[in-house]
Amino acid sequence: MNKDINYKIVNPGGNITALVNGLEFSAKEREEINNRILEINKEVEQVGFIDYKQNRLEMAGGEFCMNATRCTIWELLKGKTGELSITVSGYKSSINGGIKNNRVYANLKIEQDLSDLVNEEKEYSIVNLDGITLVVIDEDKSKESIKRLKEDENKAKDELKEFMKNIKTDEKAVGVILLEKENNKLKINPVIWVKEIDTLYYESACGSGSLAAAIYKYTKSKTEDISIMQPSGYSIDIELDAKDEYIFGACVTGEIVSVEEKILY
Repeated sequence: MNKDINYKIVNPGGNITALVNGLEFSAKEREEINNRILEINKEVEQVGFIDYKQNRLEMAGGEFCMNATRCTIWELLKGKTGELSITVSGYKSSINGGIKNNRVYANLKIEQDLSDLVNEEKEYSIVNLDGITLVVIDEDKSKESIKRLKEDENKAKDELKEFMKNIKTDEKAVGVILLEKENNKLKINPVIWVKEIDTLYYESACGSGSLAAAIYKYTKSKTEDISIMQPSGYSIDIELDAKDEYIFGACVTGEIVSVEEKILY
C-alpha cells in the first residue's frame, strides 16, 4: 500500500473501534491494516472499513459487530441527531439506526422463535445471532471463569478459545459471555474470538454480547427491557420486541464517548 490510510478511533463506552475510510482493499490488505492499527493503538479492540456513499460497514474479519455498527451510525451522521439505514458484514438485513439525546441506537431484525435462536445446553446457552455465535453462561456458573480472567487474563482467554473451537457454527466470530451481578445490575464479561483474523479479546464492552445476554434473560423471565453493565463501567440498553416465544427484533442503545482522527502511513 502506497497511500495514507485515514481512520478514526471511536469509543462507544468500551470496545474501542477503529473505522477506516474506504472498502477498496483486498482481504490481505485489510488484515495488514487491521494488524498495524492494533499494534500502534493498544486500546483498539477491532477494525472496520466504511463506504460513506453506500452506508456500508465491513469488519476486518467479516463478522458482525454491534458496537462497530453504532460507531458507524455515529460517524455517518457526524454525531448529529438523525436516522439512517446501513448494511453491515455478517448481518443479512439492513439496520435502521440513529442518534437521539446524544445516544446512538440500532434496530435489528431478528424474527425468530426462541427455540431456533437459543440452544439450551446443560451448562450454558448458545445464542445464534447473524454474524456471531455467543455462549452465555449464567452468574453462578461464571464465577470461576471470571476469577481466572482477573488472575491471568491471557491463560484464561486461551482456555476459553479452546472451548469456542468446539462450538459448531459457520459464523465468523464466536464469543463467551460470562454473566455476573454488580450492585444489583447485570454485568457481562465478554471474550470474543474472530476466527478469520484470529483476534481474541476480553472486550471492554460488547453490544452483541449484551443483546445475547438480554435474549438469555428473556428466556428465563420474559424481561423485555434491560440495562447491561459493561466491563468499562458504561451501560448498554437493550429493548426487545418480543411476544411469548418469538423475538421480532431489538433496539440496542448506548453512548459514544470520544472520537479521534488518525492517519496510518
